[in-house]
Formats: sequence, structure tokens, C-alpha cells
Amino acid sequence: MPFEDRYLNALNSTNLLDDDKHHQTEALAAAALADLSGGSGSIFGSMLARAKIDGVPREAIASGSHSLAVLLRVWKEAVFQKGKDRKWIRVVQPWDIHALEGICNKIALQSLAHWLGGECSVCNGTKIHAGRSCTHCTETPGREPVEGSGLLRERIKDMISDLEGLHQSHAARAGAKMRRTEPKLQEAA
Repeated sequence: MPFEDRYLNALNSTNLLDDDKHHQTEALAAAALADLSGGSGSIFGSMLARAKIDGVPREAIASGSHSLAVLLRVWKEAVFQKGKDRKWIRVVQPWDIHALEGICNKIALQSLAHWLGGECSVCNGTKIHAGRSCTHCTETPGREPVEGSGLLRERIKDMISDLEGLHQSHAARAGAKMRRTEPKLQEAA
């Protein structure tokens, strides 16, 4: 069973016993270990996995859910650092930092919302509408087109790509941790 399926089972489990018959906590432990081995030492990968697996709709980002608020705060900080490192705005005066922060907050919010729930609003991600190929999402089949003008739109797309990369690398690390524990479980049985 893939890591994401086991992680979802663990998140929805009402029994987190860890004995010979129950192994729900292994996916949670693997997610935590994957965070620690990810280089950042934060819980960002687990937060992304949980939000992605839970299937959070776009509107929920602004709804005030605590875990989403924490994820958004952490993502805003990461995007701000990326914006500084990539010199999205040339910082000369103190107010330039505030301008960069404002742009980064907008990019962070839109990229996270799109990554979590960016299915096409016309075809609902099926790529087919009214018996034909969906014309609304031709650029990104099944996904809602990214809104925004030129440079802002490209930066949002870049951050969506970064989110997907972070999610995939976390899932790969956690899956590797799970595979390392499975032979031990089989030996114990």
C-alpha cells in the first residue's frame, strides 16, 4: 500500500494502537521522519501531505481552519525567502521590503489555493465539458488556469511547481521510511 494511502488511513483512524496487529502509527512516524530528513527540519512536508490528502477546497484557505492557517503562514515565510533570494523586487529602501512582502503574500495565497484545489471549475478536472474537450482549461488540462498578469502569473506557477516538488519529495522520503520498516514487521509476525 503506498505511503499516501497508509497516511490517510492513519489520519482517519480511531485506534492508534501500535502492536503486532495494528500499525497505523508507522505512517505518521514515517511522515515525521521524512520532515526531519528533508533538510528544513520543519513540519512543512507533513502539513502539505495532510492538506493535499484531505482534499481541501480552494475556498477553505481563507476560511480560518487552524491547520490551513499554519500551513499558509509557513508557506508565506518560504515564499518571502524565495522572493528575496530570487530578487523578485530590488530591495533598496525599507519600503521595498514591504512591497516584496505584499507581493509574496499574494503569490503564497494564490499558489497554495491553486495547488490544493485547482481543479477546473468548468469540467471539474475531467477535461471534458458538454461532450467535448474543455476549452476553459486547454492550457492546463483538468486544472483551473492560473489567474494574474504576466510576471505575477509566472511566479504563482513557479510556486505551484515548488509546492508539488516539496510534496513529492516528502512522499518519497516517507515512503522510503515505510519500506525500511516493513521487512522488520514481517520478521516480527
